[in-house]
Amino acid sequence: MKKFGFPKLNKLKSSKEFQNVYEKGHSVVDGMSVFYVLPGKNEKIQVGFAVGKKMGNAVTRNHVKRMMREVFRLHKGELNDNIRLIWVARKRLAQADLKTYERVFLRLARRAALMRRE
Repeated sequence: MKKFGFPKLNKLKSSKEFQNVYEKGHSVVDGMSVFYVLPGKNEKIQVGFAVGKKMGNAVTRNHVKRMMREVFRLHKGELNDNIRLIWVARKRLAQADLKTYERVFLRLARRAALMRRE
């Protein structure tokens, strides 16, 4: 598997999977987004992205999700394996640039103890 790829194995897809992480996982909160984290069943990282309708129209929501996916894709090699993660965007994230997305992601990942120890 490519280091920077984002295959289907890494995606949380079903509503049931999302609900399981929301209910059983713990959250790490920031002014711009929230992480819900649950230890996984497999040896892989699974991630889901949530952007509510209050964020804006479909174009805005899809743009936010694309930015979130790109940041995850670039930094997933730095994360521990065997986790399930949902990244929920808050309204302030819609106007941010890619560097801000990266800062928010890395800050929340450190606070949730998801980063690999090297």
